[in-house]
Order: sequence, then C-alpha cells, then structure tokens
Amino acid sequence: MTFWLTDEEMDSEIAANMEACARYDTFDCNDAGWDEIWNGLFAMLIEQKQGVRAVFGLDPRKSTLFEAHPHLLWAACDPQQPVLYSPAFREFGFPVFDGGPAVTAIDFDPWTGTALPPSVRDAYFEEAEKLLGQEVGLLDDALDTLPQDFDGEAWWIERGL
Repeated sequence: MTFWLTDEEMDSEIAANMEACARYDTFDCNDAGWDEIWNGLFAMLIEQKQGVRAVFGLDPRKSTLFEAHPHLLWAACDPQQPVLYSPAFREFGFPVFDGGPAVTAIDFDPWTGTALPPSVRDAYFEEAEKLLGQEVGLLDDALDTLPQDFDGEAWWIERGL
C-alpha cells in the first residue's frame, strides 16, 4: 500500500489521533458530556447529508440507484447512519469525523459486495465549465447558477453517464 503522506506527516497525524483518544479517555461521561458528543456527530452527519435531503427529501426510493442498492440508499438517507451519498457526483462514502467535509469513498456496496457505479465528478465539472464558460472548482459560487438538474442525479441520467 502506498501512502501519500511523508513519515513526518504520518507521525503528526498519529500524534493528533493519540491526543484525541486521550481526550476521550479523560472525558466526563455524564449526560451533558454525551449530549455534547452526540450533538456534534449528529450535526456533522446532517451537514454532510444535505444532498440527499435536498434532492430526495431523505426518501431513497427517489434515487435511480435504489433498485440496485436499496440498503445503501436507505442508510445514506438516514441521518443517524454514517453513510453518505452525493447525488450530483454519484459518490458514496463514510464521513471522517474531523469536523470538516472529509469522506472516505467506497467503491462497493457494503451490504451486497457489488461494485458501485463510478463517480461522475470529473464529468460534472466538465459540463459545468461548458455551461458557465469558465473553469470552476468545488467551492466556486458560480456553481450555484447551474440548472437545478445539477443538484442531483438528473444531469448525469440525461447524459447517459
């Protein structure tokens, strides 16, 4: 397995992870303390499930992928399950609970073992750049001006991707 971090960067990450574990070990597990942890994790999951919430109304049956991956889509639409789905990019993953938007991508349905369809992230940006007439990145405000179809699966379904 090839790592993209240097030894020093890995040491730093390991030290940060050890510090986080030590903080947990000394955490006061009273009700207020657990509420703090639960609310933080739940808030991160809700934030990362905005796509399925906005596009499907948390109803996984609205996804074109539901028939092939019903358990995975149910989990992706359940705010209490750590499974994420980006309808616009056709990407599934598990959140990295670091307080940010990091996701560990998955290529296989954990319930069936079947391969998931490939990501359409690159095609999304190619289409966005054609429509907008400029190069765009993930955080560009210009993406907000794309047709509503680009918020969900419709854009890649229409293009046969």
